[in-house]
Amino acid sequence: MSNPEARLALAKLIADRIVELGIEREYFMKAVGFTKESTFTCYLRGYSNLSLWQVPYVARTLQLDERRVLMMCLAQIHDNRVMGLFLRHMKSRKRGELA
Repeated sequence: MSNPEARLALAKLIADRIVELGIEREYFMKAVGFTKESTFTCYLRGYSNLSLWQVPYVARTLQLDERRVLMMCLAQIHDNRVMGLFLRHMKSRKRGELA
């Protein structure tokens, strides 16, 4: 299953942040693990998903909240019901850590 809206939202966030920070395309590709220009271009156009293993690299390189990138990455492949489940468990764990 794939969620095109979530995939496009994450690709847009990444593309906008690359421009905002003035990061060179080649640097970003290398830092995040894209090995081919064609693969990266397909990703930015919304034709493919960002892989979970890339989340920490994207977050660090683009100075974004890793949890936000992770949730957007998971939303690419899961529906709202499953995402709700993830969010409920993440919130309950966070509350438990504060106690």
